[in-house]
Amino acid sequence: MTEPAQFLVEQDRFRGTLGELAHALRTHALPPTDVDLYQLVRAYLAYFEAHAAADLELATEALPRLAQVIELKVRLLLPRPPKEAEDEEEALVEEALAAVALLEELEEAIGFLRRRREERRLIVPARAPRPSYPRPPRPQRTTPSDLARLAGRYRIGGYFELAIERLSLASVARTLLGALRRLRGGARLEALLGSREWAVRTVGLAAMLELMREGRVSASQAEPYGDIEVRLARAEAGEGAWDEAAEASDYEEAPAA
Repeated sequence: MTEPAQFLVEQDRFRGTLGELAHALRTHALPPTDVDLYQLVRAYLAYFEAHAAADLELATEALPRLAQVIELKVRLLLPRPPKEAEDEEEALVEEALAAVALLEELEEAIGFLRRRREERRLIVPARAPRPSYPRPPRPQRTTPSDLARLAGRYRIGGYFELAIERLSLASVARTLLGALRRLRGGARLEALLGSREWAVRTVGLAAMLELMREGRVSASQAEPYGDIEVRLARAEAGEGAWDEAAEASDYEEAPAA
């Protein structure tokens, strides 16, 4: 972000800062009549309006030097003898007075802006209390005896529960062995389970591993993430149905996650 430039004087006979203009007037390098005070003050007012919002201190920094230049020009013009043209002198005095009046208005505006900024800094948001709207209590027409009479009409009756069929290792193991006995050969585990749900496939894999541990079936997989081929390890097909009591003791019923 670039800093705003300081105020510069730009007139027909002079270009530079206010300090350089005052030095030129003191050393008589620039005649006081070549300085247009009205144009100078108007230029400073335009500079102030352009930079006051961004940096008030910088905008008012050149104000004392501007007043010094005006006072210096007036002081250099006043000592002229009265025999010279009085009209020109009166015009210069009126010009100086108009410039001083503009500066006074500018000082009042600067003071007003400073006061407003100080007042805004000290402003605290006010909070108005919430008004209360009292309401009359609602009349209660129901008596405790009425409530007791209504509650006595309701009695807790019988209820029933739904028996949800759950998936277990024992049931899936029976399904796998029964399917392999009917096929009298090997088959894919997914085809034996008959479902693509993850719950069924997870319990089915656990049941197959349990049967492999007991030596009832054998499984093979040709490649990683490939199909699992399951076969009967012994002549399970000739042994008949699996003993339900033995299975119940071998496999603890555990619902699928």
